Amino acid sequence: KRGCGGVGKTTIAKAMYEKINGMFDGNCFLGDVRSKCLEKGCAGLKCLQEQLLCKILLTTKVEVDNVDEGISLIERRLRAKKVLIVIDDVWSEIQLNALAGERNWFGRGSTIIVTTRNANLLNGPGKDYEKYEVRRLDFDKSLQLFSWHTFKHPNPLEPFVEISDKIVSFAGGFPLAAL
Repeated sequence: KRGCGGVGKTTIAKAMYEKINGMFDGNCFLGDVRSKCLEKGCAGLKCLQEQLLCKILLTTKVEVDNVDEGISLIERRLRAKKVLIVIDDVWSEIQLNALAGERNWFGRGSTIIVTTRNANLLNGPGKDYEKYEVRRLDFDKSLQLFSWHTFKHPNPLEPFVEISDKIVSFAGGFPLAAL
């Protein structure tokens, strides 16, 4: 899933994860990868690799000395497992390759969901990923979402139509901005 910030990529990925995670031998949601890597660099990637392995292998401690070792561990330990992994807010190929570099790292039937603002990350030779671009909502869909959330009804209540229109216009099709 790709698209600009605030459009709902993470929300959609979380909803999908919650709905289907029971269909897999193991699952892991790695949230906010970009900021974790910005804060800690390679140490952040190692931490994410450890989190991924611990969650899927149902253990409390896996120690990774460096990113390359983490790649080897992921590939070796998860190869036979059907896993669901969500890697949220990936910005660079380094991040993606360190966490889910190749399909053959994971067992048959595995699903890897990646959210990113960087459309180029999922394009290029050898990258035959199924892609879904999350777009901003049009005015009518935004108003309906706002109304359901605010009034528990698909349309704004009569005294609030004008202010609802202004709020939705200001939000510019970004669902979280309207809520």
